[in-house]
Amino acid sequence: MLSVRPKITDMHFSLFGRSVHPELVDACGVRIVERENYLIDLRITTDGHLISFMHDGKQLSEVVAAGNHVLPVNGRLISCGVSGNRVNEPFVFEELIGYQSKIELEAVDPKLFVTIQKQLDSKVETEGLLHRFHSNGRVAFGAISYINVQAFINHVKIRSFHTFPDTCAVLKSETVFRTTAT
Repeated sequence: MLSVRPKITDMHFSLFGRSVHPELVDACGVRIVERENYLIDLRITTDGHLISFMHDGKQLSEVVAAGNHVLPVNGRLISCGVSGNRVNEPFVFEELIGYQSKIELEAVDPKLFVTIQKQLDSKVETEGLLHRFHSNGRVAFGAISYINVQAFINHVKIRSFHTFPDTCAVLKSETVFRTTAT
């Protein structure tokens, strides 16, 4: 399993109206959240993350991965490179799942980056899902990925943070899934 993160310039954001088989990604951490009417499968991967939201027989899968990562083409709803800020317009999938996301790539001052790394490193896994990557040898510490989940009865808000020590960059995303009336 890869223990360091790909380059930030290689990262890509995708959303699928179907499952993305977990075998297609190398998971570093997994957490399942189940509520009365939905299930969320959260995976921190060697590249970024795979988040799957299942409700009433339908599924949306959000993937942040290196652009050269082999992912399915069928069922792809959104596909874009990661740079700057991007807000995906809210929409309803198959009349059952509301979806909205935003993703932000921010290059920060090295001192601020170290502060962010320390804050993420202090998170405990009971607050979400956390993975500390090994250093690649060029910097003294490795990347960190952290996913925070706020699960409510009819919606869930997921915030993710992925750090890239080589470039002092932080990739942040915020995703909201909502169940709709059937």
